[in-house]
Order: sequence, then C-alpha cells, then structure tokens
Amino acid sequence: MPDLRDLPRELESTAVARFQDCDPFGHLNNARYIDYFLNAREDQLAIAYNFNIFDFGRTQNANWVTTKNQLAYLKPVLVMEQIRIRTRLLYFNEKSLVVEGLMLDKDARRLKCLAWIEFAYVSMTMGRSTDHPGELMSLFREVVHPGEYDPDGFNRRIQSVRMEVRSN
Repeated sequence: MPDLRDLPRELESTAVARFQDCDPFGHLNNARYIDYFLNAREDQLAIAYNFNIFDFGRTQNANWVTTKNQLAYLKPVLVMEQIRIRTRLLYFNEKSLVVEGLMLDKDARRLKCLAWIEFAYVSMTMGRSTDHPGELMSLFREVVHPGEYDPDGFNRRIQSVRMEVRSN
C-alpha cells in the first residue's frame, strides 16, 4: 500500500481508439467505453498508487464487482483518435465505491464521455458484499474527490463537468 500523503485525487492517462473497438461509422463502440475506463483505472492505480487490484484481491480473497454503469456519450471518439482518460473516486462506504471517468479529447478541451461506475466489494468465498479492509478505507479517505456525491445527480454532474472543461 502506498504512502498516503500527497496522493493525487485525479488520475490521468492516454489511449488511442483502436480500429477493432470501433463501429462501421468509425466511432468507438458504446460498449467499449466501459472497457477503456476500467483498463485506464486499473493502470492508473498501479502507476499512481502502486496498487494492483488483482494482487490485492488474491491476498484479501475479495475484489470489486461492477454493480451499475451510467454513461453519457457527448461527442464521438473516432478511430485512431488519441484521448485522455481521467478517473477519480467520487464516493465510498464500507462495502462499495463509485468511480467517475472523464473521456476527453487529446487537448482536454472537449468532454467526450462521462461515466459513473459503481462497485461492490465482494468476498470470493462468501459470494456477497463484505467490508473494505481498514487500509483501503484509509486510502479512500485520502483520495476521494471533494464534494458531495448525489447518486441521482448524474445529469447535473454532466453539465458541471462540461462547464469545467470549457473554462480550462
């Protein structure tokens, strides 16, 4: 587990929309957005926090399972387009967490997609949700994005992020 002081709250990486991930119109297929967000988050956690979710899951005999996805497709991502993917922890409690993903153009001037992905922490032996270990709760407290999380506020959040991106 990393030293919790001064960890970034927002993680960022780049990706390229690959041909095999696109539809006949040359747009990133809607189902592939989730893969891009999940793959980016996994890599970002390993790089920024030295945290491998699979190694941790094996030692704890528990891991996260996606329980809900909310995505807003705002601008198409085109085949071979370079994109920026930002992720951050929006909310957590003892048994679950919500990660926000922003997919932006390469210059971070246009919001292409906004995602909220909810996860439950599940025991592999019991097959049901279980409490996050204390060390994870400590990490979450340090890196959670400031502000109030409203589970029904997805549409308001889209507008807020659009304005934030435009002003930068």
